[in-house]
Amino acid sequence: MAVFGNGDRRPGRDASLGELVALATKDVSLLVRQEIELAKAEVGRQVASAAVGIGLLGVAAGLVLGALLAFMIFVGELFAWLGLERFWAFLLTAGLLFLLAGVLAVLAALRLRKLQPPRRTVASVREDVALLRHATGGGDARGGPTTKSGPPAGPTPQAGAAAGTVFTPIPQSRDSAPPAGRRPAEFDRPGAVEPRA
Repeated sequence: MAVFGNGDRRPGRDASLGELVALATKDVSLLVRQEIELAKAEVGRQVASAAVGIGLLGVAAGLVLGALLAFMIFVGELFAWLGLERFWAFLLTAGLLFLLAGVLAVLAALRLRKLQPPRRTVASVREDVALLRHATGGGDARGGPTTKSGPPAGPTPQAGAAAGTVFTPIPQSRDSAPPAGRRPAEFDRPGAVEPRA
């Protein structure tokens, strides 16, 4: 019995290819919409929780700033108690703060200079794009053919190869299968036996 997207159940009739494609498209669209709604609900709850957390951090930072100011006044008064004139005591305290800020800024600059883009991720994304282009028949993002200058990437004909033989590069991924409609290159040899699936 065939079941169609509109709920039609007809015994003895199989769904046509067009009906199956329409049903699959409808189901995928519904699945994507439901996933988006679920993500919106989860993110909404997380955003509310993050907003409360950020607000609490802001209050804590304000309290720390007040405590830091009180501590700096204490340090200035301590220098005055040790015998320095009051204005020299607070000037020395300010100088120590500037020195500490300078050291922290230099350390931050050294750490930030070491940052690099995520090379493995970029390489992985480039491989995925190349694999998708190869699997869909080539072309760039606008749908036109890709044009490259320089030597062709991939294997070149070896000495003794028959004239007119075309070598197509296959993506170098460990877990990728040959593109649809192509057999692995080792079965293109005369006399090679293709294993049965």
